[in-house]
Formats: sequence, structure tokens, C-alpha cells
Amino acid sequence: MKRRLTSLSVLAFLGLGSLAFAQITGVVNDADGFPESDVEITVKGTDKVTYSDIDGNFDIDAQIGDILVINNKEIVVTSNNLGSLKYAENKQNETVELATVNILGSIKLDPTQKIGSFETIQRGDLEQTPVASVDEVLNGRVAGLNFSTGGGQPGSANIIAIRGAGSFVGTTNPLYVIDGVVVGKGDDNAGVMTSFNPLSSIDPNQIESVTVLKDASSTALYGARGANGVIVVKTKRGKFNQKTKFNVSSEMSLQDIAYDKAKFMNADEYSQWGGLIYYNTGGYASRLSAQNQFNEDIGWDGKTEGNWTDAIQRKVSTVRTYSFSATGGSDNTSFRAGFSYYDNDPLIKTSKFDRLSGSLAVDHKASDRFKLGTNINYSRVKNQTYSDAGAYSNPWQTRWSVAPTLSVYNPDGSYNLNLLGNGDYNPVGLLNENKIGGTVNTFLASVYGDYQITKDLSFNSQYGIQYQNLDEAEYLNPNFGDGSDYNGYLRESQNQYTDWNWVNTFTYNKKLGDRHDLVFNAGWEYQEHVGIQRAQEKQNFILSGPYMDNASQVLSIAGNKIKWTQISYFGRANYVFDNTYTLNAQIRRDSNSTLGINDQSGLFWSVGGSWNAHKLLNVDAINNLTLRANYGEIGNVPYADSWSNTYNSYSLLANTRNYGDDGTLVLDRAENPDLKWETSQQLNIGLDYGILNGLVSGSVDVYNKKTKDAIFPVQIPGENPSSPAHIMKNVGEIVNKGIETTITIRPFRGEFNWSIAGNFAYNKSEVGDLIDNSAVYLEGGQKAIQSGRLFGEYYMVGWAGVDPTNGNPLFYTDESKTETTSNYNEASKFFQGKSPFPKYMAGLRNDFSFRNLTLSVFISGQFEYSVFDNFSKFVYNDGAYYDINTYRENLYDSWTPQNTDASIPIQVDGNGSGSNNMSTRFLRKGDHIRLKEVKLAYSFGDMLKKSGIDNLSVYVRGTNLATWAFDKKLTFDPETNSNSYSFGWQGKGAYDYTSPIMKSISAGISIDF
Repeated sequence: MKRRLTSLSVLAFLGLGSLAFAQITGVVNDADGFPESDVEITVKGTDKVTYSDIDGNFDIDAQIGDILVINNKEIVVTSNNLGSLKYAENKQNETVELATVNILGSIKLDPTQKIGSFETIQRGDLEQTPVASVDEVLNGRVAGLNFSTGGGQPGSANIIAIRGAGSFVGTTNPLYVIDGVVVGKGDDNAGVMTSFNPLSSIDPNQIESVTVLKDASSTALYGARGANGVIVVKTKRGKFNQKTKFNVSSEMSLQDIAYDKAKFMNADEYSQWGGLIYYNTGGYASRLSAQNQFNEDIGWDGKTEGNWTDAIQRKVSTVRTYSFSATGGSDNTSFRAGFSYYDNDPLIKTSKFDRLSGSLAVDHKASDRFKLGTNINYSRVKNQTYSDAGAYSNPWQTRWSVAPTLSVYNPDGSYNLNLLGNGDYNPVGLLNENKIGGTVNTFLASVYGDYQITKDLSFNSQYGIQYQNLDEAEYLNPNFGDGSDYNGYLRESQNQYTDWNWVNTFTYNKKLGDRHDLVFNAGWEYQEHVGIQRAQEKQNFILSGPYMDNASQVLSIAGNKIKWTQISYFGRANYVFDNTYTLNAQIRRDSNSTLGINDQSGLFWSVGGSWNAHKLLNVDAINNLTLRANYGEIGNVPYADSWSNTYNSYSLLANTRNYGDDGTLVLDRAENPDLKWETSQQLNIGLDYGILNGLVSGSVDVYNKKTKDAIFPVQIPGENPSSPAHIMKNVGEIVNKGIETTITIRPFRGEFNWSIAGNFAYNKSEVGDLIDNSAVYLEGGQKAIQSGRLFGEYYMVGWAGVDPTNGNPLFYTDESKTETTSNYNEASKFFQGKSPFPKYMAGLRNDFSFRNLTLSVFISGQFEYSVFDNFSKFVYNDGAYYDINTYRENLYDSWTPQNTDASIPIQVDGNGSGSNNMSTRFLRKGDHIRLKEVKLAYSFGDMLKKSGIDNLSVYVRGTNLATWAFDKKLTFDPETNSNSYSFGWQGKGAYDYTSPIMKSISAGISIDF
């Protein structure tokens, strides 16, 4: 009889043909077809043992007739079949069917019949990582996935783009699915003051695998929510027929800033710089006399040196993680229960992030026909944080910008509130007296039932729900800083989000003879999102402390409720001939409530096929050669948490003008009942290969992804002259073209193993047709959109350098770059041919193992993209702001009559030349290579069996240890974005003193018993 073997898929290559002894190379897959690492493989009756690596691969010496034991399953080595072996149980031979990849409901992707493009990250790369959110692990490991962060604050939202951006007004983030529960795109769960990433509620130690679906064939069944790609997160589950096993693990990490090349002045240098700008302004006989006057003006005694960095930062950030799990099962029931605690004291004093989480997964075989199960996850995340981005109260800004001649405290011990350019924004006092933070409770659960109606027909029903409750508070003290304008200020917000989906699927699986396999799927899905937001503000605090009752005056009370629903019907047909040719077709119809009443439904589809050419070539050296291709059209609705974006097809009135004390409603957005889906047309052609018994394997994919009917705000004459009204229309196109390749080489296999895995991706993203192809649409401050230009291309004045005759700045008058001017207002903005989206991305990993010792080294890189330093206008202000600190090079390398070839203009008090205005002067090359991870581990294996310990492993790990930036002027981390635009592409590549990314040194231990 045929039997599907869970937790196992073995591909054996007995290349010696009739010889009785050979090396078996295999792959261990889990029940969903994803590789499983650290699985023990033994030859029964011998002391031969090995473990699967991070990709599920293993090598072991065995004879034909030997029995391999894997996950308590016994397999008889019988022949060199590719894709199947004989499986021995109760002395009966059974054919082992390769496991598959679960996508929507019970519909599966079979790796041996692969048509689309997808990649999987296994638990070996996810467990015991010093990150608050699992999506951080994907950076550099998945070809074509561009990751950047809105800041190094633990649990902050990240920006992910798979194969480029696909929408003008929505997030670039893919759809996230956790154990079948759709949890959004990582942007619809952010709060008012702090940024919460929904994936930060899940402990990476509880995750079995993360699969990234990239193209139409892989994502079509997710319909209108899968156009940006889909990230499928699978948590760990129990195993049938296994005695209860336990795991306890712990890790300790020390963290610091990963990349920080800013060199600011000390007190003496700042004094000299002040003398320089005074002297260059005129009226002083010497620089010394000018410096003396500057010291008098700022009140410096010539001795005080404020150490603001030490006052604000801890010496190091610490991360502690603790995890416990129990796994087991009987003949009919399996379970897994887990508990974990993540505790982070970030670099900024007073801040804290901790997560407490628990999970329970149960599967039960009620009968031969009926199986059911559930998966429940709960987490509580507490985040005590601070103001970020461009706020004066942002400690990352003020640690440097406060003049170094100023002390933190007055002689009497009170806070120094006379900080020149920083006014009364004493960052130490603000950290101690202001309170900003929140708590988010997340409940995620799914339940499923599988019923075998007949031999060939089955039914699956799956219900999933995610509920998040986010409570936040921002208290600003009444004595100094922003709160002094209100005599104390408090804002409290409560945000509740509920997402649920219900999927029902019929599957008909029929084998006709020995060469024809047919699978038909049909079903329906219902989704609903409900968000309730409430906020209240009060001022004038009679008593100190962050409590509403302590304030006497209400500023505002606001609230809203957003809701959208979607109902879908889908079908899928898959035909396989002789395990060689595969044809696939999928179709889905979605109806969504957020679109115009005349276009709420859309039909989306994909078709594809593959050819296992190695089956016909019959060449011993070629183990795999699969050609595949697919094309499809996937819908997209650019969801956002804002209620105004959720109802884009409706009119929006805004209270934006006042007459006396009375407000007036004006038209801000006109209705569009014909607003319809954005459609992503995707073509993917791929090749998978494997040669020399697994010595070299990999894949190559070429794709063309085109978004049509992209939603864009079009201005119309309105009642509000300062903010013209607009209407949301389907007017734009975005085109992404690219190549992705992966390769794995195993030069040594045996007692010493060496595996090399690399990935490379190229993507070019351009704007297609718009409603007016000649028009320029400004976006995000530094960028603009125009037909034929790069998506997100920088649009600003061109910097032409410094006039050597007088030190004045020079700007190009236009994009021809033939004429220059020293008057910033005479220079025109123009497109710079540079984008914040990397054109090239790469990752390279080396894994070495010798007996029980393993070493892994992973590097990644991003190339040909640019980032804009939004705060260079302050640190390169050329004297415009004399009362804040600046970079040292302004003192040593700026223009003087003795340094006429300088790249920094003349430093003048009150500089009004516009030299520090937005221009390409502050546009940096973002190209970089990063040492992402180095890990050294030792496993004691069977050495401790007699003491009841199945395995004990210890390790040390370094993360983000080194970063090599190609642009020597780049002072900030090139992977950090502005969190002023936390979820949109507008903030990508813009830096505004956002919390930096951390590097870490970790040590951990894991015990199985």
C-alpha cells in the first residue's frame, strides 16, 4: 500500500549501481515538505550516525539491505531510485511518498512538482537568535528579498520588499500567514506613539520554518492579498508515537551599535569651530579673538566637557532569552507545548522590551477518516521606549547635537535646561521624567479538521483568528521639553484588532494507472478585519505623574472603527505525467468591501508547468534538471491601518479651516465608485539543477512583475487652497524585472563537512504609465514619481561642490549640469537617477563541521542604491546653527584661504547660503557588505545518554559583527530607514536619527532530555 511518511523525505543516490556498498546522500523534510535540520540518522545495528544540516541534507555510509532509522522510521536501502525508497514497517514494503508544502488550507505544493518560486528558512537559522522579530532573520538569506528596518528599537516595524515595490500608496510588505492565520502585512498593527511589529509577538524558538512565496504560481491562491509575496510561518508541532521529550535553552547577548562612523567635536574643537565661523563672518582681528568672543557668548568656562553619550546610553545592551518545550504523542494524539521569555535592556537608558509567550499544538486522529487539531499562541509584549526620528527629545539626536561645552546637570544637581540650540530639551531629564510605552497582548489560534470522504475525495476546514490589544501612553512632564507648553501632557490610546479567516477546501486526488496523477482543489474563504481605535489627551497637570486624573483639562477625545471583509472562491488543478511533466492552473475570485461599489470583485489566476528533464536524459552526473515556467495575474488592495485609506473609494471631509472658534468641513477627497483592484501581472521562468550526487545544486529564476491600475491620489480643484482635494484613481503602472539565483556546493562530505550556499538577485524597478506621463509627483520629501523613472527615485537639487575662489556652495541650475549657481533658489530640482531600492543583493554562507563541532559564517551585501542623510542639514550646517554640535571635519576640512580645494563650504555664522538645504550633497551611496553571523557550536551527542540527556549543545554567536560601506562619507547604518514613514516606501533610504541597528555577541546552551 502507499503511505505518506510524515517528517521524512529521502532522496538517495547510490551512484555505484550494483555495488553492495555506497554513500547515501539524502534530504530530511518535515510533514509540509520543508527541510528539517538536526535530525539523527543511524544505520540500524551499527554505530554509524549523522545529523541533517540546515538544509535537511545528510550523508551516511551504508550497504544495500541496511536499515536507516530516521525519526523512529525504518527505511530499507534497496536501490538508487531518485525521489523514493522502500520503507520497511512490520516486514511489509511500502512506497514512501514525498511530503509537500502546505499553502492555503489543505492545498499543497509538492517540491518534486515545483512550478513556482519559493524559499524556506529552517529552524536551525531561527532558534536562539538575538532578535525580537523573526523577519529580521530573512535579511540576506532569501534571494530577491530586500529588508530594511525602521529603527533598532526592539519589536519595531520593518520594511520588506520581495522583487521590488508594487504599489504607490500602500506598503511594500508581503502578506504574513502564521499557521494558516492571515495576520496582515506587518503594517496594520502599529500604534500611535510606538511601532509594534506583529511578528515580534512570536518567539523565533517556537517556529519550525519560514517560507517565502514569490511568484504568481506560489501566491495565486492568496488572491488579492498576495501580490507583494507571502511569508508563511509554520510553528513547531508534536510527533505521533513518540515519548515525551523536553528541551530547555537559554541565551545571553551583549549588544552595541553595529555601524556608527559619526565623529563629532569635543568641547575644545567646538570652541575652535565657533571661533572659525565668527572670524569668517568678519570684524575680528584674529581667530583667537573670535574664539574668545564665541566662548563668552555660549558661556563656556574653558573646562566643562559634557559627556552626553555616557549619560544617555548604557555601556552595552543586554538580551536574555529562556525557552522550554515539551513534545510527544501516542498512536492517535500528538502535542507540543512551549514557553519562552525574551528580556531586552536596550542601549538607551530607561528603555526596555520584554516578551512573554506560550504555545500549544495538538493533533488528533479521531478515526481512519477524520483528523483534527489546533494551534494556540499567546504573547504579551511590553515596550518602554522614547521619542524617535526627528524629535528634539530623541536621545539618539541629542546625544550628539547638544553642545559639548554644556554639562548634564547644574551645580545644584538639577537638570541643565539652558542647552543653547536644544533649549530645555535635556535628553537625560526627558528620559527620566517622560514616560512613553505600551503593552500588546496577542492571541493567535487556528483549528482544523480533515475528513476523508472517499478514497480519492477529502474535505478540509480551517478557522484562524488573531486578536491584538494594544494599550499605549505618552506622558510629557510639565517642567521642560514638549510638555512644558501644555503644563504637562498625557495621551492614552487603546487599539484593538481582530483578523479572522475561514477556509474550506475539497480535494480530489486520483491516480490513473502508473503514469497519470490528477489533483483538483476547490473551496471558498471568508476574511474579516476589524480595528477599533480610541485615544484621549489631557493637559495642565495639577499633580505630577502619568495619570489622567492628575490633569485638569481635556484636549481631545477621539475614536474610530474600521472594518473590511473579503469573500473568495478558488480552484486549482494539477496534472503530473510519469513524474516528469507537471501542468498547473489556479483561479480565484475575490470580492472586497474597500473598493468602489462598481468594482468590488476581481478574477485572478495563474497557469504553469515544469519538466523534469533529468528523467529523460538519464545521465548519471545529472541528478536534477527541472525547467519550469508560470504566468498569472494577482490582485492587490493597498491596505493601511488608517481608516481614511481603508475607505479609499468614499468621500472624505476634513475640518481643516476655522472661522473664529467654529470649524468648517471642506472636501479633502472625492468619492470614486469605480475604484478597483491593483493587478500584478507576473511571469516567472526558472531552472533547478543538481549534479554529481548533490555536489552542486541550485536554481535560477527570471521574472517580470508589472502592476497595472495602481492606485494613486490625483488632485482636483477643492475648497481647501492650502491642501487641494484629491481623488483616488487607478492610473499607474510599476514594472519590476529581475534575476535570482541560488547555489549550494558541498566540496567535502564525510567526517569533515563543508557546505557553501550563496544567493544573488538583480531587480530594476521603474514607473510605467501614469495619468500624465510628463507630470512629477512629489513623495516622501526627497523622492518623486514620473513615468519612465526609477521607482522611488530621488528628486532634489544637484550639488556641484565648493567655489574654490570664495568657499561658497555651488549648485547645478538644472539636470543638464552645464551651469552652476551659488544661489540655492536659482537651482532647480531634478531626478538623480538613484533609488533607495538596491539593484543587486547577495548572501553567502559557509558551514563547516567536524564530528560534533560546527562553524558557520554568513555575509550579505546590497549594492547600487542610495540613502539620504536627512539630518546632515544640522551636522553640516556650515555655521547656520552655531549652538549645536557638528562633525569634526567642519573644523579641519572646510574652505579657508589656505584650503581652497576643500569639499566643505566656508563656515560662516548664521550661514544663509543654503549650503545645508536638501541637495545631493547629502545623498550617499548605500552599497555595503555585512558580516551577518558567525556561529561556533559543539554538540555532545550521545555522550550524556547515561545521565538521561539526549543531547546538550553549547554555542557562541556574533551578529552584525562588521559592516564595510563603500561610501566613506556614510556615517549611519545603510539598512536603517526613517520611521516617520514606518510602513511606506517613502521613508526607505531616508535617515533621521532613527534608532540604530545593533551588533551582538551571544552565548547559549540547549539541552534535550
